[in-house]
Order: sequence, then structure tokens, then C-alpha cells
Amino acid sequence: MQNESYTSYAGYGGALVYIILSILLVYLQVSGRLGTVSNGFVFSVSALAFSGMLLSEYLQKTHFNKQHNIHLSLHPLSASNVYILRSTFFRFLALFLPFLLAWFIIQHHTYFTGNNDFEPTRQLFDYFMWIFLLAAPLYIFLTLRFRGDHKYEFNDYALLTLIGARSVWQQLRGNRQQKLYRNRRVKKVFLVYLVNFFWLTLMARFLVGEFHGFSDSFRTILTGESAQQPWFEQVRNWYFSVFHLLFIVDVGIAVIGYTFASRWLGNRTKSVDMTPLGWFVALACYPPFNDFISDNFVYYNGLDTHNIITSHWAITVILGLLILLYSVYVWATVALGFKFSNLTNRGIISSGPYRYVRHPAYAAKNIAWLIDFTYVYTNIWATLAFFTWNGLYVLRALTEEWHLSKDSAYVNYMKRVRYRFIPRIL
Repeated sequence: MQNESYTSYAGYGGALVYIILSILLVYLQVSGRLGTVSNGFVFSVSALAFSGMLLSEYLQKTHFNKQHNIHLSLHPLSASNVYILRSTFFRFLALFLPFLLAWFIIQHHTYFTGNNDFEPTRQLFDYFMWIFLLAAPLYIFLTLRFRGDHKYEFNDYALLTLIGARSVWQQLRGNRQQKLYRNRRVKKVFLVYLVNFFWLTLMARFLVGEFHGFSDSFRTILTGESAQQPWFEQVRNWYFSVFHLLFIVDVGIAVIGYTFASRWLGNRTKSVDMTPLGWFVALACYPPFNDFISDNFVYYNGLDTHNIITSHWAITVILGLLILLYSVYVWATVALGFKFSNLTNRGIISSGPYRYVRHPAYAAKNIAWLIDFTYVYTNIWATLAFFTWNGLYVLRALTEEWHLSKDSAYVNYMKRVRYRFIPRIL
């Protein structure tokens, strides 16, 4: 178990890899040493960032253990290899079937096949299929062999999936006594699958989109094309380059977080928000739900508005502030590292910006919007719609706290960090 005083900085290692390799790929493109950067290249960067996070975690934990004179050793399970091999087979099968279902939906459902934006998602799940088939059996065997623990077995994803599958089978056979959601642990693991499926499919397409946005803007700088433009356009090119690079880090770490939960890293899901309100406010902020809500209920972009700030110098100052705010937003993701996830508790983080406020990401994003979308203030209805939309993020913060407050570690964290959004103010 991870020592409570130990804080992981793996996310910083992953962020560094994403930044360096993204810049390098665009540079190699511009220099003619590399052709078109395919989706596979972008996902390869994610694989290297994942390796960087693992290396960072290993080196840091080794240093931490030496400083605190902690001697950790593997304790092989006192079971026969035959038993472990048999258990590995059934657990692999239990994990593979939900993944196979997710892969089939993504490859064949019209929601994914009819939208070219999901092409990266389909490719990523093809890669995952091969990785899972080749690596999962060995990983499961080694985990059982050297990390077998009754505490983990009680909440093991594979075992709970088997229990849930048995419940479904019993219901199909007409046994009314077997109910899928009778067991909260079974309900939790199915919600974990749903969380990972929904957000991973989105983050895969977002990652590729952010990389191409970075490539388009940074290429104009490297080629010298930007230098031929007016100074304000040069500023905008730099702004969009940094903006997209930041969000490569953000969604890249999200992809890794949703992909890999392990006993070895201590980032397995402890609990899932099971309230309808928690799920509503979280899903409302992402496609396709945010499009439906913004187009039909809190629509402000199509209303009669006009720009308040037109001075290039004033806009330049605003762009600088936006970069600072979005840096805080991404810093929060980096601080979470392997524990990043929506609607779940994968461990309490109190480092990085979480040392100062409990919801730095929501605060930074909302403040950024307040100073970026000033045109809405010229129409009362647009202003009301805009603040209604921002209110969803306040609700997200509140529902997350209601969920996490069931964890005593988070209760202690709230006592140490009193402010939700702005230090010493709010």
C-alpha cells in the first residue's frame, strides 16, 4: 500500500515526454525528415509518455523508500502455479469479454463509424486489442503471483465481472433471486467500465485533434511564415501553439489514466459516484450531451452580441492571462497523473494546485472563460445562459465533494484545504 506521505509526480514525467516529443514531431515534419504524422505516431507518443510516467514513479518511489528506510520486497502468493494459471485464465476471460464488447461497439456502431472524428478512437482500440491479447495474461499472472491480497480480491474487477455475468445468466434463466445491482461492488465495476468507455473514446479523438491544432499553429512559427505576419497574428500563433500543447498534455494524461488502473500503482477505483445528479453534470460537459444542452437550453453564441475588447494590446494581455489559467488547469491534471478520472475516487491528491484549493481545474477554466468570452456581457440573455453553463462546473465540484466526502482521507484533506476555488476568498 502506498504510504500516506508519499506523493506521486509521475504526471510530470508524462507531461515532459508529451511536450518534448510533440515539438520534435512538428520540427521533423517541417525539416522534411518526417512525412505526415499519423494517428499511430500520436498514440506512440502516448505510449512513451506512459513509459515516462512509469519510470518517474519507479525512480521517485525508490528514492522515497531509501529516504524513509523502507524496504519493500515482493511476497509471492503461497498458492501453486497451477492454481494461479487457472485463475489467470478465468480473470483474463472476464476482462476480455467487456473489452471485446466495447471494441465491437466502437468498430461497428453508427455513432462511431458515422463520425470521422472517432477514427482515432477506432484505431486506438485496435491497438489496445493486440496489446491486451499479448500482454494481459502475463500481467494478470504476475499480479496474482506477487500482488495477491484479500483486500484486492474483494474488489477485483475480474471477479466482480464474473459475479455480474453470473447474475445476468441467472436472470436469463428465470431466477428472480439473482439481481445484477444487488451487490454494490458489482454495480461499481460496471460503472467503472462505463466511465472508462465513455471518456476514453472521447479523449482519444481529442488528443489527435489537439496535436493537429498544435502542428498547424507551430508549423507557421518554425517555417518563418508567422514572421511575415503582423505582430498581433504572431502573438496569436504563439498563443494557439502553447494552448494546444497544454491540452495535448491534458488529454494525453487523461488517455493514460482511463487506460491503466493497477494494483502496482495504487490507482484502482475505490468508489464511483452513483448519484444521478453527479452523472448528469459530468456528462453534460462533454459531447454529445453538451451540444444538445448548449444548442437547446443554454445557447448564447447565436444571440445578438458584439465584442467589447478590440484593442490588440488588450487582447494580448488577455491571451497571456488565458495561458496562465489554462496552465493551472493542466497542472491539476498533471498532479493527478495515474489517478486521473471523472466520477471516481482513485485516491486523494493534495499536491500541486490541490495544495491551495480543492477544485483548481474548474476554477481556472471558469475564470478563463469569464475573461475570454466578454462578448456575452453585451446581451442579458447571453449572459444568463453563459453563467448557467458555468454553473454546471460549480455543480460538478459540489457533487464530487459529496462523493469523495465518503472517504475519510478526503474529509481530512478538506480540513487542511478550506477553499474550493480561490485561495482565502471562495
